[in-house]
Amino acid sequence: MKSLQCFCAPVVRASLAAFLTVTAASTLWAQEDQGPAMISAILIDVKSDSVAEFEAAAADFSAAQEAAGRPFVHVYQRIRGDNLPGFVVFTLDGAYNGLPQLQPDPSIGNRIGNAVNSVSVVTVAAYGELGIDSGNMAPGGEFLTTRVRITSPSNQQAYFDWHENEFTPALREGGVTDLRVGRVIAGGNTNTFLRWSYSDTFPASGGPNVAEAVGQREFQRLLEGEANLIVASEDYILRFREELSFTAEQ
Repeated sequence: MKSLQCFCAPVVRASLAAFLTVTAASTLWAQEDQGPAMISAILIDVKSDSVAEFEAAAADFSAAQEAAGRPFVHVYQRIRGDNLPGFVVFTLDGAYNGLPQLQPDPSIGNRIGNAVNSVSVVTVAAYGELGIDSGNMAPGGEFLTTRVRITSPSNQQAYFDWHENEFTPALREGGVTDLRVGRVIAGGNTNTFLRWSYSDTFPASGGPNVAEAVGQREFQRLLEGEANLIVASEDYILRFREELSFTAEQ
């Protein structure tokens, strides 16, 4: 299986610049009938002896973005897998909305740079039509399961159609109330789709119980349909760090 590290080249200097150079804007995660929202997903590997320093700098970064009128900065900590300690930061990608850039605080950049081994930034288009109640920016629980699915280039549109016409409707009918879906459009493999789902407790099963929601036979059919379209997959569980994050009032 491929991991996020496989399609996000860890170039620290360029990625830190992308992390810190942001623009003022107000938008939702994804807006149905208004095109996808553009989200920066920033993957950060922190030095094992510098976690406290990174967290302090990340808190100051979020506070500066909140003061500047940003809609959200959400910081998550990876709690399983390789390259720990690690964090993922979600924020609006301002490069796609044409608004003036905010000037980053160089001292925050220096502190983050001194605390990390690598920083990788990808831009994700979050599609409202593929999600369920995905217009709300606020995290829906302490834990976030991220499912990464990579298609072949020839199956990218087919996967989009499968998600919109089969998978998402089945989950909605089965009672799933929150689902965020996006695709990498810059900084990595553009055939990469991501699904986010939240839970209040550690998701031992890796996210919503889809089989229970839609029925075992339908669940198996959906799995087979997805398997025919993808070439690699991986799941991650992240923990929301509320004290390092913010969500502006909508």
